[in-house]
Amino acid sequence: MTAAAPAAGASVSAAPTAYAAHPQAKAASKLDAAAQDFEAVFLTQMMQAMFTDVGEEGPLGGGVGTDAYRSMLADQYGRNIAASGGIGIAAQVRSELLSLQQGS
Repeated sequence: MTAAAPAAGASVSAAPTAYAAHPQAKAASKLDAAAQDFEAVFLTQMMQAMFTDVGEEGPLGGGVGTDAYRSMLADQYGRNIAASGGIGIAAQVRSELLSLQQGS
């Protein structure tokens, strides 16, 4: 069965908007966001542990706000890694959250 072409005046972008408005779609996107946030927090903690032995050399070293800026840098590293696919923690967390929601 083939899908009908949109009418001449119909907007092609209406389908994703209607899908995103569906309550299950919103729940899934919130679930994905929560799983990705969890992975980002985990990765941030790992990045901060990596910066403990850097000392005063390298980027952001030797100033008054070194610790604050290294913390922000580690946070951004964690968020970027998680947003670009991460290391697989988000998929496991998402799967576990789905099974908890379904009562399995």
